[in-house]
Amino acid sequence: MDNELAFRGSNRYSRSFGSVVRFALSQGVAPVFIPFKEPWRNGMIEKFNDTYDKRFFRTNTFSDMEAVSREEKKFVAFHNSHHRYSSQDQKTPDQMTALVLPAKYYTGNIHLEKRIPLETGCIYFIRFIRSDAKLHLPNESFQLDIALKYSYVVAEINVDNHCLVIRQNWEIRQIFPFQMPVDW
Repeated sequence: MDNELAFRGSNRYSRSFGSVVRFALSQGVAPVFIPFKEPWRNGMIEKFNDTYDKRFFRTNTFSDMEAVSREEKKFVAFHNSHHRYSSQDQKTPDQMTALVLPAKYYTGNIHLEKRIPLETGCIYFIRFIRSDAKLHLPNESFQLDIALKYSYVVAEINVDNHCLVIRQNWEIRQIFPFQMPVDW
């Protein structure tokens, strides 16, 4: 995922997570945030955004939001069944989905008034550690062992144990307590 505010949570409450992350965790999905300022790590999404912009928004005129919504559904369906990606061995998104996962759809109701509690799961942040040896998460930093500078680490926030686990090359290097609100 991108580190944009809508995905990661709140600038005001550093250890709270937004509804996108909460929903993902409630469905058994572990969100992974790419390093800051490294959009190529999310290359397929960036390519889709470029295609979406050039072949949907710039080529159509819409009379209202209903028209945007209606036409967008058609565009996404066409894209997913026809657009091929080299990183997917020239397969379409629909072909890749059929190979990788059985179709799974959310069958519950979404209520905007209800909050999704943080109950279980892990949230991952891939980060490059610079010369100051600090791990920078969206709203706070952690001082790491100096041996980790100039390397990539994976920071795992474990919701079950309220801890932050720092891994380098799959090896646990440091653990920090990480208390967070679970019910907003």
